[in-house]
Amino acid sequence: MRRRRAATVAAAPRVQVLGLCRFSVPSLGAFQVEHDSIDARRAMLYAPDRLAHRFLWFSHVALPAIRAQTDPDFRLIVLLGEDFPEPWLSQMRDLVADVPQVVLDFAPPGPHREVCADAMRRHVDPAADVLAQFRLDDDDAVGVDFVARIRADLAAVLPVYRRAELMALDYCRGVLLTETDGILVPTLRRASLWTPALVLLSRPMASRMILDYPHHLIWRHMPVISFQDEVMFLRGAHGGNDSAIGQERRPETLPLERWPGLMQRRYGIDLPGFAAALKAHWNI
Repeated sequence: MRRRRAATVAAAPRVQVLGLCRFSVPSLGAFQVEHDSIDARRAMLYAPDRLAHRFLWFSHVALPAIRAQTDPDFRLIVLLGEDFPEPWLSQMRDLVADVPQVVLDFAPPGPHREVCADAMRRHVDPAADVLAQFRLDDDDAVGVDFVARIRADLAAVLPVYRRAELMALDYCRGVLLTETDGILVPTLRRASLWTPALVLLSRPMASRMILDYPHHLIWRHMPVISFQDEVMFLRGAHGGNDSAIGQERRPETLPLERWPGLMQRRYGIDLPGFAAALKAHWNI
């Protein structure tokens, strides 16, 4: 029995959970709204009104979910342009100061995927056996047990990973949080291969990182296992999005009074507090 337990422990891989949140990174590519130059992209990304709105979403949606993770063994890179301006830079430092898992990184202009891959490689632990990568937009969130689920679910599907050395975990049930004219409307969603809560499992020193794979086509490159037993992702939708987010024809519904509790329990989000902050921002 002791030998069996020792063998089980020895076979358990060392997993590094590493996330990337791109926050105003002047670069070329990756945006559906294109610009002719880095300067034009920078002007759009660093516009004060845009930054103020994105800080609201980041501070009320993305960051609370990261802060509330039940498994603290992970790292989230918040990637900024190397010339990210004040006073926003100081505000960002203050926001993440109490979250030791968050590290700020700064990127020079360049092709977007290369810039993001280089940023992630700077934080890869070469001693890990498996690199679990995820990407999180600054207006998205993951369930408070997201990191814990990655480790538990990898253990359950380890034979599949070991055969391929490349696979994805798709947590495909979650919430679409839509902001229209400063008003928040949450709906339950089931969506395949959306970027929040999509995890790429690979060798730590693999040549391709998570943004090197178009998320909606990731199934062409590796096995994908989907989990829909719990709401795990939250995707923000508002006028500042680069891409349009479609509505589900027959969305699941919840009574309005149940949403604040669900958002707090699953994502650590104070939904009434966020709604009040948006109303103040838009002077509603």
